Amino acid sequence: VMAEVEGIVREIAFEAGAVVKAGDLLAQLDADVEQAQLRAAEAAAELARLSFKRAKELIESDGISQAQYDSAASNLKQADAQLDNIRAVIAKKTVRAPFSGKLGIRQISVGQLLQRGSPVVSLHSLDPVYVEFSLPQQQLGDLAEGLKVAVSSDAFPGRPFEGKITAVNPDID
Repeated sequence: VMAEVEGIVREIAFEAGAVVKAGDLLAQLDADVEQAQLRAAEAAAELARLSFKRAKELIESDGISQAQYDSAASNLKQADAQLDNIRAVIAKKTVRAPFSGKLGIRQISVGQLLQRGSPVVSLHSLDPVYVEFSLPQQQLGDLAEGLKVAVSSDAFPGRPFEGKITAVNPDID
């Protein structure tokens, strides 16, 4: 899991090795500046909404020109877009598990400045588990999607896991 935006780590909400569900909070980056920008944008959007409402009433009674009405409508759309933009930045400063699985060792500390793309923690899917394997090219003709396979792991000696082939990469090395 990586940071989507730059920011200072304010909170770490997970323990290494924990099992998490998709959407669980992992870390919170500082968003104080963006929260202040959001409050200002909300006030601007409210003013734009009121101006548009007045313009809508006035256009119906020919109290303003179409250009003034269009300007009020455009200002409202711009204010709403600004709100969406700031909310998106704030959301990206909240690092969440993209899928359910088991976490590895954390790679961040509180107070650390993360750059965009900095690793936060590894996350491994437990169900389903995807396995990639290579075979000699002579066996390529024996493979097909849906074919059942048995996979073993050193972590679980003598315990095969059943699966099926979901894709075959036709590249030959």
